[in-house]
Amino acid sequence: MEMAWSIERPEPAFRAPELHGRPGEAEADLAWLEMHLARQPRDLAGHSRRVQLARRSGSREAIYGALVDLFIALAGRGVGLKSALLSQTAMQLGPPERLCLVRHLASGIRADQSIEPHPRRSVLSHGLIGKPSPELSGESP
Repeated sequence: MEMAWSIERPEPAFRAPELHGRPGEAEADLAWLEMHLARQPRDLAGHSRRVQLARRSGSREAIYGALVDLFIALAGRGVGLKSALLSQTAMQLGPPERLCLVRHLASGIRADQSIEPHPRRSVLSHGLIGKPSPELSGESP
């Protein structure tokens, strides 16, 4: 008795990186890169690819999330790369997103800091929203 194996498309986490950039596959490729970068946050080529893929997809949330993750991964380093990718995508971002990223261009972003506007597609941010209370930050009210 022969078993018929149906070959289904694998989940994004199991797809090979060389499949990126195929027409009509942007969202699946972005999902793969998001999962990959959550596990390998220092992969700068992956971050750059994700920003470019998000830019081609036209998704403002995907672009912003990809840039926030790049800014987290690089911290205060790589100002040239951050600046170049921000310049390429600036017109696809809203003013609040652009302003946030420009403010953090030199310093980068910490994963544990509150980021406004909230980057829904970031995989490296801890997702904090709002401002810390003076009691928690050690400041007096």
